[in-house]
Amino acid sequence: MDKSLINTNIEQQFTEVVNLIVQHRSKASMAVNKEMLLTAWHVGAYVSKKLKSEEWGSKVISQLSEYIRSQHPEIKGYSRRNIYNMVMFYDEYSTETFTTIVNKYLDAEFVQPLAAQMPKILELTTFTNHIEILCRCKRYEQRLFYILYAHKEKLGKREMQRCIDNDTFSNLLGNKSNMSKGLLEQYPDAPIMFKDTVFLDFLGLPKKK
Repeated sequence: MDKSLINTNIEQQFTEVVNLIVQHRSKASMAVNKEMLLTAWHVGAYVSKKLKSEEWGSKVISQLSEYIRSQHPEIKGYSRRNIYNMVMFYDEYSTETFTTIVNKYLDAEFVQPLAAQMPKILELTTFTNHIEILCRCKRYEQRLFYILYAHKEKLGKREMQRCIDNDTFSNLLGNKSNMSKGLLEQYPDAPIMFKDTVFLDFLGLPKKK
């Protein structure tokens, strides 16, 4: 048997093994990201309720951060600022407005099932990216776009910052003159891209039925 053929066959098999490793590493990374987001969501919800009821004030948040740092040094990422980021994450994405926007443009698999649960669409990018988006983008459509775009392009924090700096959202909107009259009448203020089949195909997302 040709030695080069054997080597080729083995190389193909090795490639299959590598693909399995990459596939499962990707799944593990996604699982870790989901748990980190769920942690931020639930901590944010808990602290938010304490703040809104005025049971806690900003001083208590500082005390909480210090308590975690001193009593549980193995738990990282709970500075005063980051705890407030978790509150913002929960407050902004638990709103009925955000759920309505997701419902309006995307397939049901991304719809928030219950008010107390984290919307599935948030799993598409990291907590760090979410904070960049929340702090720098005020419109819900804009936030939704960057969540989807970050997922498609696998954006890290710096890439996300560049995209927002370059106003990728506006640059990909296109021209409303290209829209049909019916769509303009039905959604006069909606970004074009959410109604663009090419854009949804680009993102690899299911179309709203």
